[in-house]
Amino acid sequence: MAGDDIQSKAAELVKRALTVGVGAVFLTEESLRSMVSELKLPKELIAGLLESANKTKNDFFQKLSSDIIERVSNRLDPQALVAEFLQKNEVEFTVKVNVKPRKKQTKESGEDEEKEST
Repeated sequence: MAGDDIQSKAAELVKRALTVGVGAVFLTEESLRSMVSELKLPKELIAGLLESANKTKNDFFQKLSSDIIERVSNRLDPQALVAEFLQKNEVEFTVKVNVKPRKKQTKESGEDEEKEST
């Protein structure tokens, strides 16, 4: 009977660990903290689990976003997209440039001095 009790506790622990691992991707840190704290583990281990969960979540979303970008870019032709945009829209650029001579500084006084031309 004692063996069955240990097996059921181990099975429950594995089930919760998998839930925490999969849930780490979708849960907030506070939700994970409360879920992991129910396991009655040492604080160092909880901190390690939370750090691992955050790293896993960040890796998952990084890989997901790069995969989505790759799939979208493989299906779209950027050159054709820009050409279509330019055909359907009028693009206007306005540029204003002001050029002014710099004032020359003297080494001794550090004051600005107008450059005189003779």
